Formats: sequence, structure tokens, C-alpha cells
Amino acid sequence: MSTSKEQLDLFVALIGDIPFRDDREVMSAPMVSLSKKPPAELEWTGPSGQHVRISATTGSSIATIYDFDIVIWAISQVNAAIERGKEPSPTITFRPYDLLRAIGRGTSGRDYERLKAAIDRLRATRIETTIRRRNKDRLEDFNLLADFSLEEDSDGKPLGAQITLPRWIYRAIESRKDILSISPLYFELTGGLDRFLYRLARRHAGNGMDNPDGWVFTFRDLHSRTGTPAPLNQFSRDLRKAIERNCLPTYEMIEERGANGPIVRFKWRQTLL
Repeated sequence: MSTSKEQLDLFVALIGDIPFRDDREVMSAPMVSLSKKPPAELEWTGPSGQHVRISATTGSSIATIYDFDIVIWAISQVNAAIERGKEPSPTITFRPYDLLRAIGRGTSGRDYERLKAAIDRLRATRIETTIRRRNKDRLEDFNLLADFSLEEDSDGKPLGAQITLPRWIYRAIESRKDILSISPLYFELTGGLDRFLYRLARRHAGNGMDNPDGWVFTFRDLHSRTGTPAPLNQFSRDLRKAIERNCLPTYEMIEERGANGPIVRFKWRQTLL
């Protein structure tokens, strides 16, 4: 039985249509793998000196961009609770069924097993980063999920669960300035690169008012930010296919010639809202 102190340290997930929110820094840097077969480690140094190193505990692989849907859901839950005047908490009690439905997944026994595997990868993924620190030499160290517990019946059917967000992400939600809204259509994107490009566009191109001409990245910068082990020429082919698909919610992608090679311009297109 939970103590009264424990009851104050968590809240029950909200049911219904909750506006989705994402962590703005995770949207811009490689903190998860875009591949469903992720490597054991990734590392990135950004243009202003920010550094990220992603590793996994022995016997595991780093979390994928698909696994991160769970964290997006949790961020959205905490943010919605704050907006509704509830007492926020990094620990969320929920029904796995509701989480899976919210992020567009099935609810079969296999889907529950995939959910548990995704949570295991999130818990095993260690982030060392200087992002959000003025002193770029100071590292912060955390896992993408701090804790998880699951209650199942005698047949292994999940009855309820709890997850706890790391303090690094929870502080971003509390600040009210380090999270951004994202389109629910994001969860319909099946390609890891398309998902990454949407989140990057949302982070930098905004809503079309502050940046009417959009936002530009070089192919080389995008190659670095994805953390992909693929060589630049192969990545460039994949990127051009993504530009041709042009399937990002609310944004279009345009390839242009830049002074230091090809670039991509992300521009807001309101017709896809």
C-alpha cells in the first residue's frame, strides 16, 4: 500500500485528448536513434559547443525515436496537469492501454510486450550533455526514464503502471519555456528520418510568423545531428527521398544550393494543420 507521502509524489494520467508537447532541446540534438536497430552509443558536438553522448547499459541498445513517444506522452501529461491547475509530479500512474491508444499503437499482447521493451531501452539509455548549461564544460547525466513499475494479473495482462521522468526533462516542463507543442500527426510518421526532420523543423522554423522564410540546415549539419552511422553520401540520398516525400505535418522541405554545399529549407505550410 502506498503511503500518503508517495501519493503526493505522483499523479494519475489524464484521460482524453491531451495536447502533445516535446522537449525543445531533445528535438534538436541526437538523443535517440532513428533506426529500429540502434547502436550502443552515439556522440554529437553542436555548432555552439554543446555536447551530447548517448550510451546504453551492458546488454542493451540505446532508445529509438519510436521509443521516445512514451516520453512525449509523459511530458504532455505533466504539462496538461500544470495547465489544469493540478499538482505536477515527475511520476505518472497510468493504464498502459491509455498510453498505447494515445500514441497510435495497438493494444494486443504483442503491443504490451513492445511497450515494456521500449521502456527498458529508455531506462537503459544514459545521456551525458552540456545542453542547457551556460558553462559548456559542465555535464549533466541522466537516463531517459528514471523509473518504471508495472502491475499485471495472473495471466500477465497489465493492470496499471508508473513511470518517472528524469529531473532534466521535468525541469524543462516546469520552466514552461523549454517544451513545444507538436502535431498529433507526428505519430503517423513511420520513418525515423521523417520524424527527426519534423521535430527539427518544429524546433527551429516555428509557426511561420517569427521565421516567415523558414529555417535552413546544410546536409552536412543534418547528417551530424541525426547521429546516423551512414556515410554522408548515403544520408544525402535518404534525405533527398524525404524531401521528395514532403510528408511532414505543417512543414515543407525545399532543397537549395548553399555556399558550402546543398541545404534544406524548412517552411511552415498552414494548409496541413
